[in-house]
Amino acid sequence: MGKGVVWADMSNELRQRLATQKGPDRLVTLEQLYYLSQDSDDINYQMRCIDEFMNEARRQDSTYQEGYAMSLKAVLFYNNDMNDSVFNVIPHYMERAKAIKSLRVYYELWAHIANTYVFMGKNGEGIMETKAMYEDAKKNNENFGMGLAYCIMGTAYTNLRDFEESINSFEKSIGILSAIKPLPPVLPDAYGYYSDALNSMKAYQKMDSLTVSWEQMLKQFIVEHQLEGTATVDLYWFYYYLACAQAAIGQNQVTRAAQMIENMEYVTPSEESYRGRTLLYYKAQLAILQGDYQQALTYNERRYQLMSGNSDQSGVVNVNFQRADIFNHLGRYKEAAGLFRTVYLISDSLNQQDTKRNLNAMNTMFGLTEMEREKERLVIEQEREKERMTMEQKQTQMRWIIAVAVLVVLSLAVFLFFRIRAARKLRQAHGELQVAYDDLQAANRVIEETTAVKERIESELRIARDIQMSMVPTMFPERDDLDLYASMTPAKEVGGDLYDFLIIEKTSLTESNRGIEPSQTESNSVKPWLYFCVGDVSGKGVPASLFMAQATRLFRTLAKQQMQPAEIATRLNAELAEDNEQGMFVTMFLGVVDLQTGHLDFCNAGHNPPVLAGKFMDMEPNAPIGLWPGLEYVGESIDNISGDLLFIYTDGLNEAENEAQEQFGDDHLLELFQDRRFDSARQTVDTMKEEVARHVAGAEPSDDLTMMCVMIKCKN
Repeated sequence: MGKGVVWADMSNELRQRLATQKGPDRLVTLEQLYYLSQDSDDINYQMRCIDEFMNEARRQDSTYQEGYAMSLKAVLFYNNDMNDSVFNVIPHYMERAKAIKSLRVYYELWAHIANTYVFMGKNGEGIMETKAMYEDAKKNNENFGMGLAYCIMGTAYTNLRDFEESINSFEKSIGILSAIKPLPPVLPDAYGYYSDALNSMKAYQKMDSLTVSWEQMLKQFIVEHQLEGTATVDLYWFYYYLACAQAAIGQNQVTRAAQMIENMEYVTPSEESYRGRTLLYYKAQLAILQGDYQQALTYNERRYQLMSGNSDQSGVVNVNFQRADIFNHLGRYKEAAGLFRTVYLISDSLNQQDTKRNLNAMNTMFGLTEMEREKERLVIEQEREKERMTMEQKQTQMRWIIAVAVLVVLSLAVFLFFRIRAARKLRQAHGELQVAYDDLQAANRVIEETTAVKERIESELRIARDIQMSMVPTMFPERDDLDLYASMTPAKEVGGDLYDFLIIEKTSLTESNRGIEPSQTESNSVKPWLYFCVGDVSGKGVPASLFMAQATRLFRTLAKQQMQPAEIATRLNAELAEDNEQGMFVTMFLGVVDLQTGHLDFCNAGHNPPVLAGKFMDMEPNAPIGLWPGLEYVGESIDNISGDLLFIYTDGLNEAENEAQEQFGDDHLLELFQDRRFDSARQTVDTMKEEVARHVAGAEPSDDLTMMCVMIKCKN
């Protein structure tokens, strides 16, 4: 018998009971009907069941059951992304919860509104809403509301990458909620969210400390809520074991990691579930730690299959990054490089979205502050207008009293009485206005200080840009045997692209460097050699610019030692991969060309293929530089490139987008080389800049743009 048939039969049986039931029994049946409705996919039927339960509880004046029903309905809104209902219906339920003095339900309902802001990416609104919730709970001396508010704040600050505030919020949340008896259901969630933040920071020792108190809390929580033997218990233990496994893998504790992953598997319902997919990921991580890369790939491929059609881009990044790591260990560098490029493009897109969301969040918080100041200013003006009107009325009254005083001498006392009272009120109003004025002045000083800080940061960024631009050569050689020109345009104040070149004439780079037996005359000759490179650091902004500066400095140092491009790439990787906890990397094309013969030696490290003689170069796909220590890069050569244009670029060219998000494209790039005649390196670069500007048509650049064109005009 199918699950749908069983569900229908049980629902019909419960519906038949309702016809004869009254009082608490009827409420129990309606509650069972609602829980049974969760097995259906009909959201309208689920709504009908919860409304029946809520209305019956209200009719029986059972405030506890009514509050419980309101909480269940709010969860239904939240879990089904019914955001309009969250923002428009839940506030009415909050008023009702306060009226029936159910403060815990009141703050649970409020938490759904704040959490909806957070999971919509509106972290600024979420923080403002949660702070209002905290202040309200503090005023009512309601610890549950304060602990719940701190938990939501922690999640919002984690999304904003403000881990210091995130940790502070989660620690306060757990401290407050742990003191409530019995332990509230939100407490295990708070431990889970706190663990996620610590894992993002790679704070594995602190995670270990957290799991000690986490285990003690769970044992107490399960007993207090009588959950032993239920499916909910398995869910709680899964996330506890997950945190233990993450901490163990992060500290290379193979035995403990294997034990925790075995425990995770014991409480996982199926491989297809979210828990099952998570388990596969950490099984693969453990296999990598154990050096069993083929088994790791098996787990990764199974998880990849289960994610088919999944819209979670961060999950796609994780599974692809893990697969690239496995391919690298298996020596499948070409596939690893391709996957890292995919990860890089998706991560770049997600970083841009996160940046926009974070800026919107901060703008929202700043905007609310401005609204409060404007509101304060309007209140002051209204008070002044009110005072002015009051004074006019009192003056009219005083003139009347004076007129009457001419006829009745006794009215003098009445006049004095009103005169003294008016003066007292005037002094009081003046004092209040002075306080408001002082507050306004203080607010203005804060704005001025904020503006000054902003201007200082912008000034420092301009200086950083000038320093960065000074690191790339802007004077190009004027020689009969070489035509070279390059350009770099950062998308932000500072960027992560780079280029460099230098001509070495003091000593010869003999054929022996290329594995050819030289003649005595050849080995002692002095020749001019051009070293050059173009690179693209993952990400943008200040971190990328620092990584770029280090890569540029190392390239120039190694080139002066007359190393081959592949050896330079290998040395660069060894230096940049060391202690690279941020996972940054740089794609590079490195070359050295004999200006007398046109012979080119080159190494491509995950970079876009350059254009040579109007076609993309076919190259060996090495991995990007900086990800894995110990790689040996493979170099290649072309006998003679003299007379042909060699055009090297970063993906800010072929992936430049217009307002319709249409890319410039590889095909369009090749068409330009095939349809036009380029007479010089500078003309080539300038033409490409004009074509990109024409394509984007004023759209904000999404990436740095760097181009270099080289033409060898040797006499031989």
